[in-house]
Amino acid sequence: MDHDKEIQQIKERLNDIEKHIEEKPRSSNMLKFLIGFVVVFILMMTSIGIIQFISTQP
Repeated sequence: MDHDKEIQQIKERLNDIEKHIEEKPRSSNMLKFLIGFVVVFILMMTSIGIIQFISTQP
């Protein structure tokens, strides 16, 4: 009886840990998207600035 109870508790803890692991990628994916978006935006603005600077030279 005590052995079965311990096994049940271990299964419950494992299920809780699995739930926490499944939740983390959602925030991680959103963070990766946000960082990627900011990097692309900065590169795009820098490129536009360089092109405008070059095109205004005599």
